[in-house]
Amino acid sequence: MSVVLKVSSAVLVLALSASAASADLIPGAVPIKFERVPGGALESTWLPGFGVGRTFTPLVLPAGDPAIPNPAGDNTVAVLQNNDISLGGIAACGTDPLGFADYVWEGDFFTGAGDTRRGLILRADPTNGFQTFYQFVINAGLFLIRFRKFVNGAPNPADLASWQATVLPGGIPTVNTWHHMKVEALGNQFNCYFDGTLLNPTPIVDATAPILTGWVGAYNFSASVGNVPVYFDSMKLSVDRATPAHGTTWGALKKLYR
Repeated sequence: MSVVLKVSSAVLVLALSASAASADLIPGAVPIKFERVPGGALESTWLPGFGVGRTFTPLVLPAGDPAIPNPAGDNTVAVLQNNDISLGGIAACGTDPLGFADYVWEGDFFTGAGDTRRGLILRADPTNGFQTFYQFVINAGLFLIRFRKFVNGAPNPADLASWQATVLPGGIPTVNTWHHMKVEALGNQFNCYFDGTLLNPTPIVDATAPILTGWVGAYNFSASVGNVPVYFDSMKLSVDRATPAHGTTWGALKKLYR
């Protein structure tokens, strides 16, 4: 299958298949933080971004909800609802990666009606309301998947990489379905996975003023429709324990398993 891939403003024509693979950027990464909404309660601390006060809220899915069953089978989810379009139509939230800068960040999300841009953020700056970050999202309409860098709330550049969803082995995602997104971040290099398929045949490299540290989280945006709840679940942060960025101790890590 031939597909046009945009990477760092260069357009490459390449063959991409379900078997496309490259070495993991962080092989053997160990999970250290989760958001699985056990028993209908959040297990991590989340802060809102963009100054709009929207962050994860826990939900036990009611009978008849199209998101049932969720992949974990417990039918508990974290909900991120975007703001009214008069207030920007955005929602972002983040959680502390415990001093690590290089990590694997992943989770399940529900497409719902496919009417907002939704997905993961990473290397998000907590000092400016998570307005500087990387973003791995699928656009409204579910046709386009993008990896982007935002600096002070603005994309810079527009995309570091983008893919038509037709490249996925399962084809374009449909409404009211669950999917899995994952990003590996090591220095200024990134790998992006959708439903287990590695989208980039070689690591994406941000060669211009890369963001090298920051929190992880979720994102939900639309300029045309507000107050849309997006479901997330089974979110997981994994790291190479040998390379903490700052301040993390073995004692702090051990407490995560008590």
